[in-house]
Amino acid sequence: IMLRLQSDLVDLCDSALDGTLDRAAAQWDQRCAIGVVLAAGGYPASYARGAPIRGLDAPQPDSIKVFHAGTALAGDQVVTSGGRVLCVTALGEDIASAQRACYEAADKISWGGMTLRRDIGWRAIARS
Repeated sequence: IMLRLQSDLVDLCDSALDGTLDRAAAQWDQRCAIGVVLAAGGYPASYARGAPIRGLDAPQPDSIKVFHAGTALAGDQVVTSGGRVLCVTALGEDIASAQRACYEAADKISWGGMTLRRDIGWRAIARS
């Protein structure tokens, strides 16, 4: 949702607080979006924390965003601090191209014990 939202989120939240959300116009990117969670090994059970995350500085197009969830700073290094560590998201003209771009971006990121599902979006692709 966040990657497709083109409107100012703060303005929309203000409208919701003011009770005027019904008059607010949210603008959306029409491309397909997909997100893949990069998780710590062992999640959702016991998992290690403090693993340095590599690849976050890899160049990505504007159609890719990496959202942090279970991360922390240890000095100047981003490390794991939760089970669901990152969510890599991508936009594409269709769901298959969004999925392909998402996994290409996810494959640039790594840490010891990182795990991710490789089947995200398959049902939508099968329907298209």
